[in-house]
Amino acid sequence: MPTSPGLHSETIEFESALRLRLSYPSHDVVVLTATGEIDTATAPRVAALLWPRLLTKLSTVVLDLSGVTFLGVAGLELITAALAYAPHRDVEFIVAGGSTAVERALRAGGLDRSSPALRTA
Repeated sequence: MPTSPGLHSETIEFESALRLRLSYPSHDVVVLTATGEIDTATAPRVAALLWPRLLTKLSTVVLDLSGVTFLGVAGLELITAALAYAPHRDVEFIVAGGSTAVERALRAGGLDRSSPALRTA
C-alpha cells in the first residue's frame, strides 16, 4: 500500500526481548507498536518513544500491544501515567490490542476495556 509523502515508519529493536515500531498513518497520528515483553528492563525504552509523542501537537497516539507477550508493573505504570497525562495535552491516547496475558495484566492493574482509551485492535 503506498504511503503519502512525509508519512513513514521505523523499527527499533532492543535485544530480543522487545521490538518497537513507530508508524505515522497520517500527519497527526502515530502508532507505537510493541512486540515482546514490557517489563522493568524494557519499559524505559517504550517510555523514551512514547513521551515525546505525547508532548507534540499530534492529535492521537496509539500504543499497540497486540504483539506483547508480557506486561509487567512498569508497563502498567507507564500506561496509567500516559492515560492521565494525555488529556492535559489534548492528545487522544489509545491502548489497542493485547494478548490474554496483557488483558489480565491490565485488569490486575485496574485498567479494563470499559475505558474508552483501552480498545481491542
